[in-house]
Amino acid sequence: MNGAAGPVSQPMSAPRHAEIAGAGIAGLTAAVALAQRGWSVRVHERAATLRPEGFGITVFANGLKVLHALGAHDHATAEANHLDGLENRDAQGNVTAFQKVLGGGAVRITRHRLIEGLAREAERHGVEIDRGSEIVAADPSGALVAANGTRLNADLVVAADGVNSRLRDGLGLLKSRKPLDEGAFRLLIRREEGEIAPDRAGTVTEWWSGARRVLYSACSPTEIYAALVCPASDARGLARPLDVESWSAAFPALAGPLARMRAECDWEQVHWQQFQTVKLTRWSKGRVAVLGDAAHAMPPNLGQGGGCSMMNALGLAVALDDRRHSVEAGLVAWEARERPLTDHTQRWALTYSQLTGWPGTLRAPVLWMLSNVRWLRAQRQRTERHVPTGTLARA
Repeated sequence: MNGAAGPVSQPMSAPRHAEIAGAGIAGLTAAVALAQRGWSVRVHERAATLRPEGFGITVFANGLKVLHALGAHDHATAEANHLDGLENRDAQGNVTAFQKVLGGGAVRITRHRLIEGLAREAERHGVEIDRGSEIVAADPSGALVAANGTRLNADLVVAADGVNSRLRDGLGLLKSRKPLDEGAFRLLIRREEGEIAPDRAGTVTEWWSGARRVLYSACSPTEIYAALVCPASDARGLARPLDVESWSAAFPALAGPLARMRAECDWEQVHWQQFQTVKLTRWSKGRVAVLGDAAHAMPPNLGQGGGCSMMNALGLAVALDDRRHSVEAGLVAWEARERPLTDHTQRWALTYSQLTGWPGTLRAPVLWMLSNVRWLRAQRQRTERHVPTGTLARA
């Protein structure tokens, strides 16, 4: 497919072609959105299978609107846990802050289910997903380069190959990449019968104890998602398998679930992942667009890393839908429209991480203000409230 060197030149009536590196949330969203608009699309995934990490993800109203526009909503959310509130608790279990989920709703689902829903919709629209295909470079003139040296030409190239993006770095677009002082184990355990009361199933709880925190909530009828967050300097917090004694001392009310995390999870596969931020000088170069964590990795504190990836991927397809303009011009317009909100989201997610080092006596009132002071709450929920580009016409 498009094997000759150089950018693709086609009549205005011919389908345009996109080559996408990375079959994660960003890459698959872009694939579906482009295919809906008449593009031929091929997605390259380095792994032999689509193997999303085994943890949960929150999709707020903005992301749900994108899934509706893509036609992937019903499958992706079929087993979802619908959320109605987010609360903070101290180590003793006292509620220190509560924030209602906005009227547009939010769900906690497994990442596996989200990827599966996007991949099904991509293939339904004729997208080719090439598993076991390693891509090593992107050419701004409009090509991906495979590990075997094959050059794959396209009208549009998308680098959605994750936070460690080889393609982004090869294009010289990286402005900064900063590791934070904290990170998390993210995992799933069985949801036992009666473990979460029906009137509590829709609440995501974030427990704080010193510099540690635990996110704990249902993400399906049979699974609970947990994220265990601690600083990089916390040796017992980083221990694998999980140091149940240490974590239970910090969170006595979670001693039972913590013991099950140790027993049920494969600790050869569960790793502590350090949070980080990525900023680019710009999101594109020539005919190459950079999407997802490769462009704007952020700590998961607002639950909007995936949401921003999906919004920006759909916005990309919308920006390139007008053939009166070149792909290069469309990419510039796309970034100008979508980047300000993503930058805002990244800043506020980073601000939340900075509370980790604060003493609880100071942190608790700040968390309360983030949920109850109107201006602060609006900044925190700005992304959640956003109506993504391309969702009104296709919702």
